[in-house]
Amino acid sequence: MIINHMLELKEKTTVYAFVGPSGTGKSYRAGLVASEYGINYIIDDGLFIKDNEIIAGNSAKKAPTKIETVKQALFIEGDEKNEVIKAIKKHKPDKILILGTSDNMVKKIAESLELPEISKFIYITDIATKEEMETARRIRVTEGKHVIPVPTFELKKDFSRLYFRPITNI
Repeated sequence: MIINHMLELKEKTTVYAFVGPSGTGKSYRAGLVASEYGINYIIDDGLFIKDNEIIAGNSAKKAPTKIETVKQALFIEGDEKNEVIKAIKKHKPDKILILGTSDNMVKKIAESLELPEISKFIYITDIATKEEMETARRIRVTEGKHVIPVPTFELKKDFSRLYFRPITNI
């Protein structure tokens, strides 16, 4: 039964990847990319997001160590990984966008979450100028700010000790 369900998901879900170096504005622009391709579901930094609402997962930004951050972002840990897989099975997305810093990273996330192979790779360099990426990186480095593609009110209950800026039009 589970195998049939996963085969059904793999046949019906189209997976997109949004790739670029850390701190260049991927999360900030994820909503724009999703909108352009008609995608309602996003995997970003350990979170499964639907229409700007966190459905499952935990932000890798909350992890206590770099190793834990990587494990959460790649969905290596059992409980968090299983929680997101269960949510994906429940929601049965027709399209999903995975954010990552490399082609290999997004492929590992798709594999870990038992998703189909990635159909299309979109790169930050395709939609952001060099200046925009440099500004995003400067803000990340100097101010330590990170954007997650959900509204501020959605984050307050779980991420009150972290700073997030809501997505706005660029």
